[in-house]
Order: sequence, then structure tokens, then C-alpha cells
Amino acid sequence: MHGVVHTGEVHTEMRALTATTQTPPPVAHNRPRAAILRSPAFGPGVTLVVLFILFAIVVPNFFTLRSIAGIVNAATLTGIIAIGVTQLMIAGEFDLSVGPVMAMSGFVFGFYMMNGGGPWLAIPLALAICALMGLINGFIVVKAQMPSFIVTLGTAFIFTGLVWAYSGGQVLQITESPPAFAWLNGRLATLADLYAGANFRSSIVWWLGLVAIFQFVLVRTRFGNHIFAVGGNRDSAAAQGVPVVRTKLLAFMWSSVLAGVAGILLFAQFKTVRIATGTGEELKAIAAAVVGGTLLTGGYGSIIGALFGVLLISMLRTGVVLLDIIAADNFDAIVGVTIVAAAILNNVIRNRA
Repeated sequence: MHGVVHTGEVHTEMRALTATTQTPPPVAHNRPRAAILRSPAFGPGVTLVVLFILFAIVVPNFFTLRSIAGIVNAATLTGIIAIGVTQLMIAGEFDLSVGPVMAMSGFVFGFYMMNGGGPWLAIPLALAICALMGLINGFIVVKAQMPSFIVTLGTAFIFTGLVWAYSGGQVLQITESPPAFAWLNGRLATLADLYAGANFRSSIVWWLGLVAIFQFVLVRTRFGNHIFAVGGNRDSAAAQGVPVVRTKLLAFMWSSVLAGVAGILLFAQFKTVRIATGTGEELKAIAAAVVGGTLLTGGYGSIIGALFGVLLISMLRTGVVLLDIIAADNFDAIVGVTIVAAAILNNVIRNRA
């Protein structure tokens, strides 16, 4: 009969209506908050601000332009190297050879500047050699299918030998200051004249510009998506058509090129380079990346986070030295504690998000 309504159907409709009215729609205003919490840069950014405020309160002469300029200047070159190292770590690889690559870049750049080549020849040639060194790293890793930690540990020693052969074991030093040195890593005199103690260097401009470019590439381009995909799950990325080999080769090349940029800027500042130049920079860059929220397992990280990480380490050095908490030569202990604490904090924040 058409007029009869089955009791089961009524109950089904009532349950559906109840579920519809009781289940709230997704709250749109919670999405930005969740996105911020999920950002790799959130944890290190908050830590950086909190520690800066704390040091500004308890450390004498910390909250001055001179002190801030010193912190930023000390972080610049490591920060540039950390851009490439972070990108490579997100892709699931390591580069322990950036130190000798940095030294090679300084020698090549300095040699051609000293012999009249000029910056327009010296800079491209130095960076091209660095790119080749990065390509060698990447080629061995992807073709031999060996861990990048082992490969780049070995090539670090090989590249050091190449630096020795190129330099003849001698220190390269020049006395003149070509105009190019001023815009590469000179003192920003205009800013210092306006504000007493603002002794920033032009390398800061290069650093911030490179951070902006590589952060955009990482989060807004196809290559950046490939970096995350390869680092997250290489096999799944390959199954989805991601060019795994090309992505890793480019990541290794960019890591070496940015180490080369740091080598050029270092020579432009001090006008000297030696075989030991760059020693330990690979560990500083990895530390900055980890403190900045990048996972050692790959697939997660941020260039902005690496910037926060290297600033955090540099600020800690200044703060603890001014407070006379620990000797400057023993600061590595503080870095170790910072790395462990940052890894724990980033993991907690990521789980909550």
C-alpha cells in the first residue's frame, strides 16, 4: 500500500538526519592554524624569538645593532651552504663534501681574480667546477646505489686532494681589493652610517635573496614537488613518473654550487683561502637544517627553517659567550644539546599538528 511507511525506513531517515545535523562542517578558520603548526619552520621560528627575547633581557649589550649584526654576519656563509644541504636532505641524501668544494671555489675564484680574469670570468668558472663536483657525487650515488653518507665522505677526502693539487699546498692570498669584493661581501657602509653599530655585510643580501629563491622553488615549482616526493618515498615517486635520477643529480649539483658561492664570498671578505678552508662546514649546515626542522629521513623540511636554524645557533654562541657560561672553544657541546632538543621539539609539534 502506498500510504504505509515502514518503521525501518523512518528510523533510517531519522538517523541520517541526526548524523547530518550533529556533524559540524569543517571549520575553515582552523585550517591556517593547522598549516602553520605543520610548517617545518614553525618550531625553530618560535624558539628563535623566545631565545632572542630571553637573551635581550638577561645578556648585557645583547639587544644592540652591533650584536645583532655580529650574529647575522657569522651565520651568513653557513646559511648559504645550509640552503643546498637542506634541499638535499629533503630529497633523502647527505653531502659531507661541501667543505673542500668551498675551498676549491675560493682557490679558483682567487686565482683568476689575482691574474686579471675579473669577476665575470672567475665567478662562473668557480661555480662550474663546483657544479661538476656535485655532479660527480650525485652520479656515484644514483648509479652505484650507494648511501650518500658514504659516497660524500669519500669524495670529501678526494676533493681535498684535488684542492691540494690545484693549490700546490700553498695559501692563496692577495693584498688588493678589487671593486667586485665590495658588492660580493663588503661592508654595507650606507646602513652603518645611518645606524651606529649596523655593521652588516653585503653577503647578507645574497643570503636572503637565495633563501627566497630556493624556498619558492621548493614549495611552488614542480622541481620542489619532486624533491619532497623523492625524499618521502623514492619507489612511489618513480611509480608516479617523477624523474628520480635527474632530481637527485640536480640536488647534489645545487648543494655544491651553493658551497661554491660561500667560498667566493669568504675570499671576497678575507682575501685569502687555504686547503683547510671550509672544514666542518658540512656538519654546521646539517645541524642548521636539523634545528630548522628538516628530517634526517627525508621528505620534510624548509629553507626558511634552515635560516632560523643557523641564526639560532649563531645567536646561542653569542649569548652563552657573553654570559660566560661556557668557553667559546667548547661551544660544540651547546650545539649538540640544541640539535637533540630541536629534534624532539619538532617531532612533538609535528605530531600535534
